[in-house]
Amino acid sequence: MAIAADSAADQDPNPIPNEAAGESVELPAYTDHGEPNADLADVDYEDEEELDGVTAEAAARDKVEAVFQRLSEAPVGIRVHDIIIKGNTKTRDALIEAEVVGLIRSAVTVQDLVRTANIAAVRLRLLDVFDSVHVLLDAGPPELPGTTNVIIQVVEAANPIDGSVGCFSKPEEFDIRGAVPLGFYNAALNAGISAGVILPLGRGFMESPSSVPDRFFLGGHSSPVISLCSLTSLLGFKTRGVGPTELRRIVPSESVTNESTASPGWDYLGGDFAVSAFADLSFDLPLKLFQDAGIHGHAFLSAGNLAKLSEGEFRNFSFSKFGRTFRSSAGVGIILPTKLLRAEINYCYILKQFEHDRGKTGIQFSFSSPM
Repeated sequence: MAIAADSAADQDPNPIPNEAAGESVELPAYTDHGEPNADLADVDYEDEEELDGVTAEAAARDKVEAVFQRLSEAPVGIRVHDIIIKGNTKTRDALIEAEVVGLIRSAVTVQDLVRTANIAAVRLRLLDVFDSVHVLLDAGPPELPGTTNVIIQVVEAANPIDGSVGCFSKPEEFDIRGAVPLGFYNAALNAGISAGVILPLGRGFMESPSSVPDRFFLGGHSSPVISLCSLTSLLGFKTRGVGPTELRRIVPSESVTNESTASPGWDYLGGDFAVSAFADLSFDLPLKLFQDAGIHGHAFLSAGNLAKLSEGEFRNFSFSKFGRTFRSSAGVGIILPTKLLRAEINYCYILKQFEHDRGKTGIQFSFSSPM
């Protein structure tokens, strides 16, 4: 068999192996240099990637430093191309745009845009309808260089019902009042005194004017007994009808031909310092019908005064003069309490008033919230 095999091999030096012979043939064991070469290539490639990553990071850092350097040297002009709002499913775009679009589009430099974007985010947070607000600046279209897109990303509150509880104080005012039952006809004596002062803030505040809406004004028809703050109540005088005044300035017009017939009137300026006091005696009326309905009578006495302290007027202030110029009134009336409101019909008599004060003796109606 061996010779035959050798003879067969000699007869055909290049035999074509059959399937069985192919299975039994072993390939020569060549030294494999492929895997070490592949590992070396991978190491070289990783080193190249690390080098490229470090270079890219350094290049990015240089770009950022160059941008900040340019922004710190001079204003960089920019124009807002579009404002994109994302994340709002219940809040209308018009509401958000009304708060921030005008502000953002007013920016003409990158520095202004960063500042206005921060202000816009604060405005939207103050609406109390978003859990979070983010304003992002993105590059504008490539065909419009020097432009940017402002992206406003909001997250709406998950709970549609919200509320807050707080305590609000007015430290520039104080109010002291008390009531004493007298023991007959369900009578009670209520008395109180209120005072307040307001001054502008900042350097040289005593020489600066105070804000007109923040000043104190006396007068009106509100009852001092049930008002949370009775400082502004002065029965018998019209609302804002007491205190420092100034001749009203009018703009001449062609329709006014006779200046002597024009009556400009007076403007009531309010005061920076105010004091008011009241005393009220309430009692049941003798008729049982009125007693069952809760209708009762009262007699009252009220007084108050204002003074200006700002713009250097504190130099002319004196407590003696302030006490002599108190306005006062007295009267009697009937009180009709209901579930919806408290109605008063009072007869007011002016005890003391000065020029330009709008006080009047007579019947006065007053409506206020029930006690």
